Order: sequence, then structure tokens, then C-alpha cells
Amino acid sequence: MTDTTPLVSVILPTYNCANFLPASIGSILSQTYHSYEIIVIDDGSTDNTKEVLVPFIQRITYINLEQNKGLPAARNVGIRSAQGKYIAFIDADDLWMPEKLQTDIEYFGKYPDAGMVYSLHTNIDAEGCVLDGALKKRLPAGNIFNQLFSEQNFIIASSVIVRKEVFETTGLFDEQLFNCQDWDMWLRIAFYFKVAGINKPLVKYRHNPHSLSKNRDSVLKYQKLVIDKTYNTFKAKGNGLCEKAYKKRLASHYAKAGRYYLKIGDKSLANENFLLSLKYNSLNFRTIRYYFRC
Repeated sequence: MTDTTPLVSVILPTYNCANFLPASIGSILSQTYHSYEIIVIDDGSTDNTKEVLVPFIQRITYINLEQNKGLPAARNVGIRSAQGKYIAFIDADDLWMPEKLQTDIEYFGKYPDAGMVYSLHTNIDAEGCVLDGALKKRLPAGNIFNQLFSEQNFIIASSVIVRKEVFETTGLFDEQLFNCQDWDMWLRIAFYFKVAGINKPLVKYRHNPHSLSKNRDSVLKYQKLVIDKTYNTFKAKGNGLCEKAYKKRLASHYAKAGRYYLKIGDKSLANENFLLSLKYNSLNFRTIRYYFRC
């Protein structure tokens, strides 16, 4: 790297998010840390994305994919184009606090064996207003693989920064995963590397009702795919991922799916998922109670 090479490459994929892009890019340009490049990957947008990027065109690298290829493919294009030693991610509708990158780089200095750093976040709505909701008191850190597998994904993509060399071990984002590809990536990183957590909200995470994460049927489908993929990839490599842990995770997944379908009034699918949950953990009395409610 030369003295003029940016230390951090900020990867910003976007698809029809023109309304939020100026604020998102503005939050990057307002950073107290200055050794970075911004790579905007336009994933085949059909709105006025190109027009709203005009004022920023001298400050960004703009890559137009012409056709929509999906979020993991767009992120991979950004990673391959990155010059920096570190790769930071931000979604097109999220915002960074001004001290975000400065704090990230300081944490890599404090924890030189960490492959990835992430932080707390606050939730905002489409208008940018802060939503109610308690933050985690303290983020998991260190060897977090087993906890990240056994729980739901607790890592917000826009809070993540990764040493670029990490991807030589983990590979890039799985382009076959239409959803939950970030959880899949964090799991792979956490298996091989320690993770540092910053117990301070450095990201404003926008709850967009049209985002992929709100499509619950899709989320449940791809969560199951990631659970299976992770188990099959790492079951023979130690680190505590045994068949018992896998079955426990499946039981939890199906129980959650059952509660979701019961909530929306689909008792048939709820019953199906509760039965699958009890197949892997027949003594979960909470699930048994839900099953008899169906």
C-alpha cells in the first residue's frame, strides 16, 4: 500500500434506494476518520439513483451492474474492487455516527487478533426518527461462533468492518443465498477468527417495511439453509458444533417459525413447524403448549 491508498474501503450496495442514498453517503463523508474510499455498487436500480449520486461522483467509485444480481453479488463486486486493508459495510438506507470508522480502527489496534469488529446500533424509521427498543447491554466478543449459531443473527451489517485478508480464509458472500447471507458470512468469520464488539451505538439502522429482512417467509427459509450449511461445513472441524447443538438449533428454529405462523393465523403451518420442533426436542414444554393451542 502507498501513502495515498485508503486504509478502509466502504462498500455500499444499493438497489432502488435513491431516497435514502444522499443521507447514507453524507454520514460516511462526515466521518472524523479520513483514510477511506467509498465504493457504491448500483445493483441494477430502476429509480433515479444515478441522478442523486451526481453531487457525490467525485467522492465515490461508482459501479453500475446494469442488471440486478442480488445483495451478496453486489457486496462481492465491492470487495474485489477494494483497495483498503479493511472492508466496512453500510446498507443504502442506514446511517453512521461521525466517530464510527475512527472507533473501528482504534478497536483493531486494541485487539490485533480480531478479524472483525462490530457495534451496537439504534433503530430508526423511514423518516429517521429513533424507535423505542432496548439495546443489548454488552455485545458478545472473542470466540462468538457457538453463540452466533445458537441465537438469531445479532450483528447488523452496517456496523461491521473486516480485515480484507480474512476473506482469503472464509471466501466471499454466498451468492446463492437470497436472504441471510450476512449471517452466513459472520458465522464463517467467527469460526476462524476472534470478533471484537463495540458497546456503543455507532449505526442508525433503518427499519424499512419493504426490506428483505421483513419478508418473514423468506427469512425463515434461508435461516434454515444457513443452519444446515453451517453444520455441514463445520461439524467435523471441532469448535463445539456437534449433532446435539445442531438438533437444538433446529428445534429453536422450527419453534420460532411455528409461533410466527400461529401469530398470523396460519394454524396448519404453525402445527407443522411445532411438530418439527418437537421432533428435535420433545421435552420443550413451551413448544408443547403452543402445539396444543393449534
